[in-house]
Amino acid sequence: MLAATDSIHCDVTVKPSEPPTVVVAGEVNYESSSQIKDIVEELWSKGWSHLYFDCQSVDFIDSSGIGVIVHCARKLRDTGGRLVLLGAKSQLVHALQVSGFADQVDIGSISCSVPQEDCLPLGEGVWQQARFSIPLRADRDGLVRKRVTELAENMPFTREQIDDIRLAVGEAVSNAIRHGCPNKECDRLSVLCIGDRDKLIVEISNPGQPFDPDAIPIPDPANPREGGMGIFFMRASMDEVEYSFDETGTTVRMIKYSRKTDGAYE
Repeated sequence: MLAATDSIHCDVTVKPSEPPTVVVAGEVNYESSSQIKDIVEELWSKGWSHLYFDCQSVDFIDSSGIGVIVHCARKLRDTGGRLVLLGAKSQLVHALQVSGFADQVDIGSISCSVPQEDCLPLGEGVWQQARFSIPLRADRDGLVRKRVTELAENMPFTREQIDDIRLAVGEAVSNAIRHGCPNKECDRLSVLCIGDRDKLIVEISNPGQPFDPDAIPIPDPANPREGGMGIFFMRASMDEVEYSFDETGTTVRMIKYSRKTDGAYE
């Protein structure tokens, strides 16, 4: 059973330095990212065009949070200023790089608090499977990421690949919560994970209506939007992403291969 106490929490404060430092701690998703935007907008309106963004205590950030950071960085840059990231962890830096947004943000110091092993230990179970369901509530996407990550960490994935999986799963769950729950909290989300030595398969199902994922526009790194980038980040993070639809709703199937050498998977 997933523990209800593992809910999402985010704190955004301002340290009175020169220039000011926006300090963010916890998990940044589509709900909490608006706090960052509001604070940066307020500081900008007071004449601050240079800002520091201290994210060393950010445990996870999704595409909404990344979109807000890039939006704020571009706004400050257009007025002759800049936004500098301090203490960015590997998950955030890697997400900016694979999405093509790294050039839009000034990256200062990088946190090395997470060991960068070449490969995480392989658990005793080569074949693993997990299946569970949860209510479609905004405070539960962190719980799904945690369960899937625990399974992936017993497979031969690198730390960077684990970050990719966490991001993609977070985006899929956030999309399901926002768009796949016609009956609000009465609906449930189902998750199936299958892992072996070669790959991890994650299927996430919700009762949402069919749509055309290929009709979602690809974001332009030179002019990024704040929202609507979930599917883009899922595809950038995983090796395969497929959607299917039936009378029960929508299912996204994502695959991450454990190793890749010279264009071919081992």
